[in-house]
Amino acid sequence: MFSRLLFPVELTGNTEKMFCALQELVTAGVKEITLLHILGRQEAERDPGMVSYAEGVLSDWRVRLERVGVPRVISMVTKGIPWVEIVEESRRKDYSVILMGSRGKGMLQQMFLGNETENVLHYGTRPLLIIRLHIVEAIDERSCALARERLFQHVLYATDFSEDAKKCIPYLESMARASPERVTIVHIQDLRSLGYATEAQMAAFNLRDTERLEGLKRQFNALGCRHVNTILRTGNAITELLRIIHEEGVTLLVMGAKGRTNVPAMTLGGVSETLIRRADCHVLVVR
Repeated sequence: MFSRLLFPVELTGNTEKMFCALQELVTAGVKEITLLHILGRQEAERDPGMVSYAEGVLSDWRVRLERVGVPRVISMVTKGIPWVEIVEESRRKDYSVILMGSRGKGMLQQMFLGNETENVLHYGTRPLLIIRLHIVEAIDERSCALARERLFQHVLYATDFSEDAKKCIPYLESMARASPERVTIVHIQDLRSLGYATEAQMAAFNLRDTERLEGLKRQFNALGCRHVNTILRTGNAITELLRIIHEEGVTLLVMGAKGRTNVPAMTLGGVSETLIRRADCHVLVVR
């Protein structure tokens, strides 16, 4: 499911930090990467040499990616509003995933995604892999570093057994090729929607969902994932998932963009959006 990847490239050092993640994605079955850089129209008019400069940067990226085993690398330089061009390009071809970066912490301890990533998250229609970058403060200097050095070291699959959650499974199957050290499958009995349930009903829910989790565990074991564990908890889904991510040292959170109610979770206050902002790890949002 990672076969065709769209990678918007910025002409800054921040994008450079994402090369390690791209190398890991190659082991998960990437067959084609499209490198896309978008110049603002005024920027291009002000400095005509920017187009050739951007083409040179993408050419260097193409050579590096081919050296690490990507069979096909395409590069494109276009003009326009970056997030609009990214969304439009993702609709023109059947991309498996869009790869973008975040930009560190913002207000209220939320993670600031950056305007372009934020807009692609809200208006895009393809799965989005967000590589978490942290701001590193030094004397008279600020730089970015990966929040987690490895992408597939510890993969957490958060499922509510909805249709969008099921769409994550082919991506997890592809990740098995990269031999993740650990895979954790978690389901939270969210009391915000189960406040009505009696003790007997909760016991029945827990029994049913334990069986579902064990079925997924057997499925991933059969794919070659050696260390797979399951977690079933009751509480607030956001609080519990953030706690698990922190306690278990999760490197990649995988989840659907919509929940069981089929209401888009990208609306303000949705579980997915809150986790994307606050989880201190890389995030794959599957649509």
